[in-house]
Amino acid sequence: MNKKLLILFVFIANAFFTTAQQFHTEKSKEFDEPEYGWNKLLQLKNGNTFFFHSTKKDGIEVTVYNKQRKQIASRTLESNLWDVRKMKQSKIVGLYEINGEPVIFVMQADGREPTLYRIRINPNTGSKVNETVMGSLPKVSVFAGYAVVFGNVDIPDIIVEKDPNSDCYAVIYFDGFSHETNQRIKVVHYDGNHKVLNTAFYDSPDGKYKYLRYIGSVVDGNKRVYIASYGYNGKADEDTDPSVIVSRIKVGETKFSHSLIKVSNDFNDTKSVMLYNHNTNQLQLMTVTFNKTALAGQAVWGSANFDYYHKREVACVTLLNYLDPETLALISVKPVIGMKVDAYGKQNIDKDYEFDGVPQNMVMNKDNTTTILMEDLAHITQHSGGSYAGGHQGMGHTSIKTELGPAGICELSDGGDEINGFAINKKQMASGTLPMLYMAGRSKGLFAYPPSISNKSNNNEFLSYDYIYSDKGHYVIFNDLPANAEKDEDDEKRKAVTYVSKTNTMCYKLNNPKMDKFYLFGEPADNSSTFCFIESSDYNKELNTYATMIIERDGKDKQAKIAWITFD
Repeated sequence: MNKKLLILFVFIANAFFTTAQQFHTEKSKEFDEPEYGWNKLLQLKNGNTFFFHSTKKDGIEVTVYNKQRKQIASRTLESNLWDVRKMKQSKIVGLYEINGEPVIFVMQADGREPTLYRIRINPNTGSKVNETVMGSLPKVSVFAGYAVVFGNVDIPDIIVEKDPNSDCYAVIYFDGFSHETNQRIKVVHYDGNHKVLNTAFYDSPDGKYKYLRYIGSVVDGNKRVYIASYGYNGKADEDTDPSVIVSRIKVGETKFSHSLIKVSNDFNDTKSVMLYNHNTNQLQLMTVTFNKTALAGQAVWGSANFDYYHKREVACVTLLNYLDPETLALISVKPVIGMKVDAYGKQNIDKDYEFDGVPQNMVMNKDNTTTILMEDLAHITQHSGGSYAGGHQGMGHTSIKTELGPAGICELSDGGDEINGFAINKKQMASGTLPMLYMAGRSKGLFAYPPSISNKSNNNEFLSYDYIYSDKGHYVIFNDLPANAEKDEDDEKRKAVTYVSKTNTMCYKLNNPKMDKFYLFGEPADNSSTFCFIESSDYNKELNTYATMIIERDGKDKQAKIAWITFD
C-alpha cells in the first residue's frame, strides 16, 4: 500500500510540474533587488520592455530590454522642470505607451501647488525626448485638512486617463476646494501627438449641486471625453437629493451634456471604473459604494495594560450601469453580487462558503464579456502595551493592517448577467490601509509613497493578485507560502503571508468545474523560493506575454530578474 501511495505521489508531482511547463518563460540577467520605491514594467509594441525604478531621492532609473530580452540601455532621468530628488513628495499618476513612446506623468507639489509634468522617453535608448509642464492646481491652503475632515470635501488631485483603443488621453484637474462650482473640474483632451484637442470646465448640471466629486472618466479617441461625478449639497446624512452624474464633452464644445442617476445619500463614498465597449456601443460604469464596515473583532482587556484588536470587514454595494454614449440615457442597471463566485465556493471549497469580496477592477474582454476582479478585505487595528488608568488610554503601540483574503473572479455577459464565477482561497497581510480600487490604479502605473513612516518596506507591492485573460485561458497569479499551496482549498488553517521572502508565485488556471493550480516558476527546492513583484507587472495582450520582476531566493541570497511568461 505504501508503495502504491508513493507511486501516486510521484505521478501527481510530475503532473503538477508538467502543467507549469505549459508556458514559455524567459529571464533577464540578475540584478540587485531594488530598494523600496516605484517599480513598473511597460512592454512596447516594438517588442522592447522598459523597467522603471524610483527611490525617494535618486529620481527615476530606466532600463531597456530588447525582443531577445537583452539589456540595451540604462540611465537615470534628469529634469530641468521638476525636482527628481523629491520623489517622496511626488506621485506617478500615469505610465502609458503613446505614439510608440513610453510617457510618464508625474505630479509634484511645488510650494503646495500641485503641478503635472509629462516626460516622453525614446523607445530604444531610454533617454528623455521631451518634458513639459502640463498644468497645475491652485495652491493648497494650510487649512485644507479641516475642509477634508469637517467639510466633506475631497483633496485636490490630477488624473490622467488614456483611451485603451488609441493614443488619445485626457487630463482631469480636480479642485474640491474651489469656491466656484464651475472651477472644480477642468478637462483637457489630447491627441496621440500630445496636441490639445479641447479644454472645458465641468459645471454642475443647472447649478443644482454645491459640491462635485470626481469619480471616473473614459476617453473616446479624438472625439469626446466622458466624466462620472457625484453631486451633493451637504454632509452625507443631511443630503436629500444627490446624484451620480455621467457627462460628455465633444471636441469643439465648451459645455458638458449631463445625465443624472438618482441615488440615496448612502452613495456619498462612491468610487467607479468607467469603460466604453465599442462593439456593443455602450458605456459601462461600475459604481462601488462603501458602507460603514462591520466590526468582526473584539476588545481584549488586561489588568495592567489596555489592549484591543479590531477587525472590520470592508463592505460595499456595487452596481453596473449601462448607458447610451450618444444620449447618455440609462439603459439598464445590474447589481454585482457574485452569486456564481459564491456557488463555486460552496461546490469546491466548503458547503457553507460565503464570499464577501470588494470589487477592485473591471476588465473588458475581447468577446464583449466583462470580468469583475474582487477581493475580501478587512482592516485590522491592534493596540498593545498601553496602561489604562482613569478611563483613558495610555501610551502604547498601535498598528493598522489590511487583511487581503480570498479572491473572487466574476465573469459577466455583455448585458451584465453572471455567467461564470471562481473563488480562490488566500490570506495575506498588508501594512496600513490600501486605497479602494487599487487594482484599477495599479494598471495605470499609479504610485505614491505612503505618508506613514511605519510603512517602509515594499512588502505590500508583492501582495494581492493579478488576473490574465488570454486566448489560451484565464489565469490568477499571486504569491503564497508552500504550506498553503499544498493545502486543499477547503483547509481553513492557512498561514497568513506577512513577509514575502519565503513565498512562491502560484498560478491558477480558471477551468470549469475546477481550477488547475501550480507554481508559475516551477516547484521550489528546499530553502529556496521565487516570487514576483505583483505591482510591477504588465500584460501585453497583442504579444500574449506577461512581464514581471521576480526575486529568486536561495537560502539568504536573493537576486532580482525580469521574467517574461508567454501563454502558449
